[in-house]
Amino acid sequence: MVEIKRRTKYYVACSLDGFISRSSGDVNWLSTGQDYGMAEFFRSIDVAVMGRRTWENVEELAPGRRFGPEIECFVFSRTIPEGASKGVHFVSGDIGEWLWTIRQQPGKDIWIVGGGDMARSFLEQKLVDEIILSIHPRLLGSGVRLFPAPYPEIELELTGCRPYSTGLVQLFYSVVP
Repeated sequence: MVEIKRRTKYYVACSLDGFISRSSGDVNWLSTGQDYGMAEFFRSIDVAVMGRRTWENVEELAPGRRFGPEIECFVFSRTIPEGASKGVHFVSGDIGEWLWTIRQQPGKDIWIVGGGDMARSFLEQKLVDEIILSIHPRLLGSGVRLFPAPYPEIELELTGCRPYSTGLVQLFYSVVP
């Protein structure tokens, strides 16, 4: 059995009622008064992977800035042709094959960014090693679900919990193989 050195992490923020954004994709409700461990997390990764809709939201919020020059950005899309453009690699095809190729390269961990559909694709293929969930003290009532159905049943092990003075709670889970 080959040891996997680069872990795949789904690091995501959600409302207490389980939404990652409003129906429009708006995330201006997220508490941004603190770092919430983001600097530490960014030091642990060098690849970010997301779907096209998440990439479009990131571009709208911070055009051209993304996550820093040391983090290579991959966007899965069925509508944008494959290739590199403006520091982003557009890819299509099988997520498992793509991840296998990335994990063969030296580097840090891999971040699944944003969207629940992308996370579901990774979860279905048992490609997620860790879930880091930042729960914001807000009820949205509706929006884009953290885990849109259907998704597979997966056992998780709580490995840590960090409460913040703002009411945000961060939960750290390892996926049980």
